[in-house]
Amino acid sequence: MTTVAAAERGVSEDAAGERRRLRRAVVVISIAAGLVVAGVLLSLLFGSVTLAFGDVWRALFAPASADDTASQIVRNLRLPRALVAVFVGLNLAVAGVLLQGVMRNPLAAPNVVGITAGGGLAATIVLVMAPHMPQALAPAAFVGAAIAGLIVYGISYTPGVGTSPIRMVLGGVAVTAVLGAVTTFLMVTYSDRVQSVVAWMSGSLAGRSWGHLYSVLPYSVVGLIGAAMVARRMDLLQLGDDSAASLGVPVERTRFFGLIVACLLAGSAISVAGLIAFIGLVVPHIVRMLVGVRHAALIPAAALGGAALCVFADLVARTAMAPREIPAGVLTALIGGPYFVFLLYKTRMLR
Repeated sequence: MTTVAAAERGVSEDAAGERRRLRRAVVVISIAAGLVVAGVLLSLLFGSVTLAFGDVWRALFAPASADDTASQIVRNLRLPRALVAVFVGLNLAVAGVLLQGVMRNPLAAPNVVGITAGGGLAATIVLVMAPHMPQALAPAAFVGAAIAGLIVYGISYTPGVGTSPIRMVLGGVAVTAVLGAVTTFLMVTYSDRVQSVVAWMSGSLAGRSWGHLYSVLPYSVVGLIGAAMVARRMDLLQLGDDSAASLGVPVERTRFFGLIVACLLAGSAISVAGLIAFIGLVVPHIVRMLVGVRHAALIPAAALGGAALCVFADLVARTAMAPREIPAGVLTALIGGPYFVFLLYKTRMLR
């Protein structure tokens, strides 16, 4: 009877713990969603010209008027830019979640493991060699990110053994260095066109329009569906390759699929916003501390957290030195760089 009672107590405690984790995840997701809404609203109100709330409300819900300046600013300039920031942050954060799950490493992120560098090189090629084809940026960035991801995957793969998470991270660092050197070579070679590349590589949402939103949106939808499909297997993958395989998880297929989805999300974000760094590193790690390691909660929480961070970074970029703008990528790097060093010390990689 004592053994039965202890078992029942253990099941009850597990159920109570699961309910607490669920409530905490719901709270975190709700707060993150509220921050996204607040960030978008503030982005509509503030800029080089500050608008009243009533003007923004009429611009959003009243019939458009060609001579209504507030309506034109909100509908044609600020709203599409804010929504692009939402999806860029979402894509980068979810890509970071997938990469950290695939590599079982909290330091994995698109800009750390070579995916951002691959997409950046491909986009740079389009900008300097085919500047009249901006519609090619999104597919080129995805292809470049995917190729870089496959190279990293190949470097880390050992026949008969599979991939090594540590080798994936180290291979990503090497690939990033090589692709960065090629990008710099192109910028030097095509110095007459370097201005557009420099502006793009700094990571900026200036001038983003409805066309950019329509460009990134399909990739975001497909990427989120793919992330949801692999979420349960990602949970099991954290137990280790042998344990996951014993539970029926096709380890290498899961790792490969997660890597491709991360490339899709990161490449599409790069194509419309340039090299906005560290969202895919900082947000997943912070959210994991709040909601736990289960990807069913981690993915939506990180998606909304990344969206909120990108929106607020862009808002500060537009308003801190108005009418001049600071590239949003500069702000995220100022946040992410020190946090990356903190993670290195926390994971004892610098000790």
